[in-house]
Amino acid sequence: LVLNKVDEHQEIREAIRDLCGQFSSEYFRKIDEARGYPEAFVNALTAAGWLAALIPEEYGGSGLSLTQASVIMEEINR
Repeated sequence: LVLNKVDEHQEIREAIRDLCGQFSSEYFRKIDEARGYPEAFVNALTAAGWLAALIPEEYGGSGLSLTQASVIMEEINR
């Protein structure tokens, strides 16, 4: 059985990959070694609206579904 279903979350995946690609492994390594907080990374996620994914739009969030938020987390953890 061959399925040719297009990934309905591809746009989210690509946007998160692009954002994450702005931060090198070295950036995260230095943060980890210093036991710091990845402020620049979190600020970038916030500015792009990804950290407000599950907050309803009427409260200033993105109003995305749990599945869409899971896709975001999956891509961040790649």
